[in-house]
Amino acid sequence: MREKKDVIGLIKALQSKRDLEVRIIAEKALGERGAKIAVVPLIQALKDKDRRVRYEAAWALGKIKGAMAVEPLIQALKDEDWRVRYEAAWALGKIKGAMAVEPLIQALKDEDSDFRKRVTSALRDIGEPAVEPLIQALKDEDSDFRKRVTSALDEIGWRPGDNTERAHYLIAKKEWDELTRLGEPAVEPLIQALKDESWEVRWGAARALGEIGDARAVEPLIQALKDEYWNVNEKAEKALGKIGEPAVEPLVQALKDESCGVRKRAAGALGEIGDARAVEPLIQALKDEQTALSPSPLTVQQAVKDALKKIEKRG
Repeated sequence: MREKKDVIGLIKALQSKRDLEVRIIAEKALGERGAKIAVVPLIQALKDKDRRVRYEAAWALGKIKGAMAVEPLIQALKDEDWRVRYEAAWALGKIKGAMAVEPLIQALKDEDSDFRKRVTSALRDIGEPAVEPLIQALKDEDSDFRKRVTSALDEIGWRPGDNTERAHYLIAKKEWDELTRLGEPAVEPLIQALKDESWEVRWGAARALGEIGDARAVEPLIQALKDEYWNVNEKAEKALGKIGEPAVEPLVQALKDESCGVRKRAAGALGEIGDARAVEPLIQALKDEQTALSPSPLTVQQAVKDALKKIEKRG
């Protein structure tokens, strides 16, 4: 039947319950033949109890490119067998079904890196219909997922349409130097990134905002002084020091914060800025009684003394 291209005979062989190998050979032959009339029985085969039957069915449906198969193949993305999932992703890319875009994007969250590569290739094959949903996914809360989204966009050959899109794209890729070079258009997205779930992203955002030096970042960076990760609040302190004069008054107010960690970091930033307006508030802060435990052995009083010395040197 395979040699004679007997499609009807191959469909009957596919539906046979007697010989598993014959059914698998029939699936391959139907896929190679591109037999559109075989789509329905192949869809049925996606639910077969034998995994080989299921993944050969997914492969054949991809070869045939039957639009009717999109929804069943989407379901197959969650199959218990890895090979079925791989073939389903590949098939959806070949069919180019736009309704498969969102499920494929969600599949980028899968822990299997090889499967994610198949999914990325499928999104590339679908092309333009995948672009806008992928752009939206650049704002997802999961930083690892966002980075995978950028890989899919790169595969498609997408380029940011404006600087805001570029900023979100670069944040997802964690390209902090590029964000610094982008400058002003990156400020608001970076401010949002200071609240990211990933400490690494918060750290990078604080770093880039300090390099850009935009006054809009002052208050968000002062809030970042309260971050639970010391390397993030340390980077926020350095960023405020680099921003300079616009940060002086907010930092003076932060010297009275209830958190001893914030008070220390505020003093440190004021020392880096070296503005004389901070001298009197820092002198008052010498009376600070640090009662809360701190991850750093440096007391608020010592941080204040160090800051006053730096300001004095700048004279």
